[in-house]
Amino acid sequence: MPTLPLTSRQTEILDLIERAVQEQGYPPTLREIAGGLGLSGTRAVEKHLSELIRKGHLRKGPGRRTLEVISRTLKVKAEAKRPGRLIPILGRVAAGQPILAEENLLGHLTVDPSLVRSKEAFLLKVNGESMKEAGIFEGDYVLVKPQSDADSGEIVVAMTEGEATVKRLIKKKGSLVLKPENAAFKPIVITEKDLTFQILGKVVSLIRPTL
Repeated sequence: MPTLPLTSRQTEILDLIERAVQEQGYPPTLREIAGGLGLSGTRAVEKHLSELIRKGHLRKGPGRRTLEVISRTLKVKAEAKRPGRLIPILGRVAAGQPILAEENLLGHLTVDPSLVRSKEAFLLKVNGESMKEAGIFEGDYVLVKPQSDADSGEIVVAMTEGEATVKRLIKKKGSLVLKPENAAFKPIVITEKDLTFQILGKVVSLIRPTL
C-alpha cells in the first residue's frame, strides 16, 4: 500500500522515532516524543501517531514501545545491495568463554556500518520476553557495542550467574540492578556473591528478522 504524504510536524515525529531507534535500539515514549517537540502534553503526539499509522508510515505492535517505521524499513530493503558490514550473531554467551567463541556463533548478518563503529560489535539473539515492554522480543537481534560500563537507564548485555542477559541497567546508592521491561519478571540485584557479573556491552540498535 502506498504511503500518504506527511505534514512537517509528522515528518519531524517520524525522524525523531527513527533517530531514537538507531541510537538506543527502541522507540521513544509519548512523553519523550512530546519533549523532543517542545510540547507539554502527549495528546497532540497521540493524534499525529494515529495519522502516521493511518497513512502507512508507522506500525504499532502489542507492547508500549513497539513502533516500527515502515517507510524506513522499505528504504533499507531497497538499499540492501549497498556495502554493509558483516557482524557475528551469538546465540548465547557463557561465563569463562571468549564472547566470540565458535560454539556461541549462529552465523553472521550484514548491517548498515553507520549503526556501530566498534570492530568488536556483535549481535545477540534475544531469548525470552523479559524486555518486551521496551519493544525487544524473543528472536530479535540486539546490536551490541562492547564496553565494560554503561550509564544508568541504558539497555545492556550483562553476564550474571554464568549467562548473558539483556536488561536495563539501574545504578542507585552504590548498587546495580538489571531491570526487566516486563512486570512478570523480577529485577536482578547484583551482589558481591555474583563473581561472574560483568557488563559486556551497550545495546545500540535492534534488528528484527523477517521471513
